[in-house]
Amino acid sequence: MDESSDPGETLDDTFELRERLSRAWRAVFDNAVGAGSPPEAVVETMTAVAHARFAELFGTAAAASYLALLAEQMRDVDHDEAETLIRGEASAPPPFDEDMSAMDPSWIERDPA
Repeated sequence: MDESSDPGETLDDTFELRERLSRAWRAVFDNAVGAGSPPEAVVETMTAVAHARFAELFGTAAAASYLALLAEQMRDVDHDEAETLIRGEASAPPPFDEDMSAMDPSWIERDPA
């Protein structure tokens, strides 16, 4: 766990917070791709940075377990999508509201100094 974290501190973890954070991550992704970065490189880098920070906050064992759980969920999704295709049903893409930006996507271009 991060040394600056208070173990007794309650995390403000609400659906609304998760939605805002998801939109913020998407805005960073879209801005980086819009600036010419390959989408694969952006995703890989964002994942590596997030995973490293996760390990710093919760420990390497928890980070490894989390990745294993995510991989298992992805296998389940792939399995479900394959069953849908076998039945001849069309699958819908996940919804994302492009108009609901939690932050200014051009922040990444600003000089931090």
